[in-house]
Amino acid sequence: MPHDLEATFRERYQTSPTHLSRAPGRVNLIGEHIDYAGLPVFPMALQREVRIAFRPRDDGIVLAATSDESYAPCHFEIGAVIEPFEDGDWGNYLKAAAQGMATAYGVERGFDAVIDSSVPVAAGLSSSSALVIATALAAAGSNDFEPDPIELAELMAEAEQYVGTRGGGMDQAISAGARAGCAARV
Repeated sequence: MPHDLEATFRERYQTSPTHLSRAPGRVNLIGEHIDYAGLPVFPMALQREVRIAFRPRDDGIVLAATSDESYAPCHFEIGAVIEPFEDGDWGNYLKAAAQGMATAYGVERGFDAVIDSSVPVAAGLSSSSALVIATALAAAGSNDFEPDPIELAELMAEAEQYVGTRGGGMDQAISAGARAGCAARV
């Protein structure tokens, strides 16, 4: 685990993280904005990624902070219905992932998390989808299972509708299932 992320986690929670989830951003080589219509696209994962250092909890609480202090820490409880924060709040992406995982897999345990990202925000590189996938992987890890990447991508494409985005699933598919150095037809 990268030292700076682990140190930030220890400083925040006075304990060490036990897991690391990660999900890459993406660039699309062919077919930008046509996956919405069910047409094929050809994306490739980037080396830039969202990383989440986390430690499972014994309750359903999610406590999350980022290494970027311009984003306020957030907390919520995983349950059957997770009410969104105000529109535009970054924590809604975490809630989208948690809601999707609770609905599909019955996850109940929350986690403490520190999130770091090298994927630029609002640059067309799918930072929000990478955040959702990395959060879903943290929820899965906190509940002792590893979801199938294809199922996870489909689930998180649907879950992102929680924050009002409707995509074709390309971003989540490449973030959840990319292979290093390879583009993929989605």
